[in-house]
Amino acid sequence: MNRAWTWRVLSDAQIERIREAALSHIEHNGFVVQHEDLLRQAQARGARVDQARGLVRLPRTLAAELMALVPAQYKIRGILGDEWEVGGRNQHGLAIVTDPWIIDYATGRPRRPCLEDLRRHTTIAQRLDPVAGISRMDYPVTDVEGPGSTLRALETHLLHHAKHYQVMAASLESFSQWRELARILARGGDAGRLISSGIAVGSPLVLNKLNAELLLRSMEAGFTIVPTVCPMAGSTAPYSLAGTLLQSHIEVLMVTMLTQIVRPGSAVQYASGLSVSDMRSGNDLYYTMDKVLWKAASVQLGQAERMPVTAECGGTLTHRYDQQSGAEGMLFMLAAHASGANMLAGFGSCHNAVGMSAEMMIIQDAYLKAARHISRGIVMDDARLGLDSLRRAGPGGNFLDDDLTLGLLHSDEFFRDDVFDFGAGHDESKSLLERAHGRAEQLLAGYTSPVPHDIQEGLRRYFHDVCVAKDK
Repeated sequence: MNRAWTWRVLSDAQIERIREAALSHIEHNGFVVQHEDLLRQAQARGARVDQARGLVRLPRTLAAELMALVPAQYKIRGILGDEWEVGGRNQHGLAIVTDPWIIDYATGRPRRPCLEDLRRHTTIAQRLDPVAGISRMDYPVTDVEGPGSTLRALETHLLHHAKHYQVMAASLESFSQWRELARILARGGDAGRLISSGIAVGSPLVLNKLNAELLLRSMEAGFTIVPTVCPMAGSTAPYSLAGTLLQSHIEVLMVTMLTQIVRPGSAVQYASGLSVSDMRSGNDLYYTMDKVLWKAASVQLGQAERMPVTAECGGTLTHRYDQQSGAEGMLFMLAAHASGANMLAGFGSCHNAVGMSAEMMIIQDAYLKAARHISRGIVMDDARLGLDSLRRAGPGGNFLDDDLTLGLLHSDEFFRDDVFDFGAGHDESKSLLERAHGRAEQLLAGYTSPVPHDIQEGLRRYFHDVCVAKDK
């Protein structure tokens, strides 16, 4: 990952001020953990614990010891043996494949997801080079009725998915289901590096009993921990950019430190999803321009803690493919990439983080290529500086057949991606959206699932048995 410049929004002094404020709050005010066993383990490790209130305070020295245990880099893998190192200067993508709303290409309007959406989106995620991992929202599909709807959606997804799995379990039943699926996917072997597990925090500063139990079970399984931290300025966080950023940092640290108390050396990814509440309507505005600042700032804070860092790479407030969508999407991608985040999360996301589409996955992939080109800067070796070319052409000359032109004509010197319209008004050409749709169809054409036959059969048997049991 080569970058000539890095997008920084916090000064070194501001980073240290937030880190100092976070450690001071953790030491003097603490956070709440609603789980007796986790409280006992924290107390045994040296935390000051108020059992009646569930309040945990960590002395500064203990906090430093725990943070020093967090791996700066770790590896994840897929079922075919592919590995990706997370941390350092490595950068990979994380795609989503379903949401409550799918932005329909034919109508341009949101609709509910169906099984074919799961197949298409998982296939595209499999074929996009930057994507190392894929996540799926547990949401029913319109073409399967009853309690088995989300299960059939998951089955369709897994039958086409061979990369890393990011799991966002919202119940112990769902997590247990994933433990059994992990056994099938790993062919009975170690599934630890196959799965990263999202652990939600209740803002402000509460780890409830369910999520604490999910944290413990995730560590027992050897899964990477990804804090799911989503403070909303004005409702569940202070109504300021800095205040919400500080709270977010504390909430990531509380999960990270608890993880190291229970299982020292466990992999944890620094992740946060900050947003602002619309104080007029009460709606959560997840993808405003403020996200550009929060993304870059969160990455800086994660890097200051020497942790692997993720940042949402896409998104837009609207479901429409319009100027607002383009401005938000490109700025979000540039901020995520140029900040140096290790995982670029959310390929496909739009519609205020509750919608997605195949076309948006392709568009955001093209945005990443543009962001890479921009952050690379201008290469200025002797040949590219062009002095010899200027001498040869002379005043009034041209450079159509110049050696430099011929040498760089098919290189990446200038940005080019076929999803963008380069017609420049000189001829009739397809729009970016039409091109993205065409690219999606190309990726889908002739696709054969890479999931090995025996794993597919194991998945089919599992879902058949579970769906039959639910229908009784």
